[in-house]
Amino acid sequence: MANRPDNPKHPYFATFFILLAVIILCSLGVWQLQRAHYKEARIQQIEQRKTSNPLNIEDLLARQDKRDLPLQFKGKMLVNKVFLLDNRIENGQVGYQVLIPVRTEFGDVMVNLGWVKAGQYRDQLPRFDLPAYEQVFYGTSSVPTVNPMVTETAQMDDKWPMLLQSIDLTLIAKFTGTQVLPVVLQLDPEFPIGFTRNWVAVVMAPEKHYAYAMQWFGLAIACAVIYIVALRKRKVRKDV
Repeated sequence: MANRPDNPKHPYFATFFILLAVIILCSLGVWQLQRAHYKEARIQQIEQRKTSNPLNIEDLLARQDKRDLPLQFKGKMLVNKVFLLDNRIENGQVGYQVLIPVRTEFGDVMVNLGWVKAGQYRDQLPRFDLPAYEQVFYGTSSVPTVNPMVTETAQMDDKWPMLLQSIDLTLIAKFTGTQVLPVVLQLDPEFPIGFTRNWVAVVMAPEKHYAYAMQWFGLAIACAVIYIVALRKRKVRKDV
């Protein structure tokens, strides 16, 4: 019977693979912790800004951070330019968020009037009877970001309301042919005109990010422990 080698070759490939996996899993855990800290700071900022007096458009535009601020202005809805933000979920139901430009002395402000339920058929979009007179709008400012993974389907035509996949203010300005300011007003739930409005500034709570972080760190520890146990068992087999 051939003698076993005294020094079995170390599994370098397996070691590299496990080390890479642990680094990746720990990095994901750290990223989730960073997201949790960001969400906590954001929630604190939102609560602080709720107590401040409403800004007008001019004061808001002068600020570097335009999010989550009470905003109030006077204007008229362009009732023939209604946009529908597609695939919005409310209480488990699919529908649209209704956006409309409001003409002000500083330019057009997109106002989110809230959520409406989608009809039975996709080609039958809801219609709206909205007032065109001047009135005071109030709510909270938001700054939309365009998701590069979302493919826009809206096209330049005369069909209104127009269906959007994301709030792209540059694209909306092309469709309206007007100057659209770089903020969106989320209309206050108490405003008498509009639809269902349950605004959530932070979709995923910090607690969930902490839970996900613990899962990633747990997987990293599990990988390391399994690898160490496997190495020890391998060494025992070689020594037999």
